[in-house]
Amino acid sequence: MAYSSGLVISLCLFCILSALAKRELNVVRKGNTEFILDSIETRSDHEFVEYFEKVPDSKVLYTYRVVKLTSAFTINIVIKALKSLRIMYKVENLKGCEFLNNPWIYKLFGEAYKNLVVNGSYLKCPIKPKIYFLKAMGVMYMIPRVNLPGRFQLTMHLKTPESRKPFVMEMVLKYTIVRIK
Repeated sequence: MAYSSGLVISLCLFCILSALAKRELNVVRKGNTEFILDSIETRSDHEFVEYFEKVPDSKVLYTYRVVKLTSAFTINIVIKALKSLRIMYKVENLKGCEFLNNPWIYKLFGEAYKNLVVNGSYLKCPIKPKIYFLKAMGVMYMIPRVNLPGRFQLTMHLKTPESRKPFVMEMVLKYTIVRIK
């Protein structure tokens, strides 16, 4: 069966444009730096957070369902270089409710927070049982610009004092930083 060269070129062009469009959804630009999201893994404890998963047929939208009222939680964030496994940035036991209820959060992380939440899924303590949404690319806006080019992993754990498990929610992002000339 013979194919016309126009059909082959059209199919190739379609594939290239589809790949570029997909890649653009996973790229955040800040100045002369590109943050490229390579992968995301999410997990929940199924006790306080029933699920934490990608919304079907969406590239960047995630949902989670809080099933128990949570009056306090802590956040742990670790960023490490994938090649050397060197820890680049580490925050432990950040008091989540103090962080969320602080009016400075909107001044410091305003743009990133707006890119993270969906349909007014803003969190306030105590966190009520409800279904929440977030855009994965919003997390990319929170990554410090001071990182050198390379491949990195950001691991974020949310913990509650009421749970004996190591976390109620976990998000692991692998991303690449590229300098643009």
